[in-house]
Amino acid sequence: MRDKCTIKKDTARNEANAFGEVASRAAEIARLCFYSFPLLFLVSTLVACSLSEEMKRIEASKQYEEREDASRSTDLTGEQIFIRSCNTCHPGGKQGMGPSLIDISKKYPDDEMLKALIRKGKGIMPAQPPKVINDIELARLIVYIKALKE
Repeated sequence: MRDKCTIKKDTARNEANAFGEVASRAAEIARLCFYSFPLLFLVSTLVACSLSEEMKRIEASKQYEEREDASRSTDLTGEQIFIRSCNTCHPGGKQGMGPSLIDISKKYPDDEMLKALIRKGKGIMPAQPPKVINDIELARLIVYIKALKE
């Protein structure tokens, strides 16, 4: 039988070995943390920056759409709508890149025909859908165009 001294030495050796294994594992975990946390920090920073940039882009897009909607206000007169949408090709209602609009009532006596022409476009004249000129603006524009005189 082994004496008490030998048993205590064996127990102490076993405990030291167990402590050594724990210390070794702790050191390994510390190394992993040492290398993992900077990488994790870098990745999270990049993700946060890209999300921040995406949020800025979305906000800028919303502001642009709001400005576009405001520029299509229904408070515009027929003349203002004409200047914004038609005057480049029909300067003052006269012939330019497009034909003269003076006395257009003779060619388009019915407002519905004129509305259809404006909505669909013709030749190089672009269509003016409701998103560009809404129905209220279109009605004001037609009144203005029909009132054009030389």
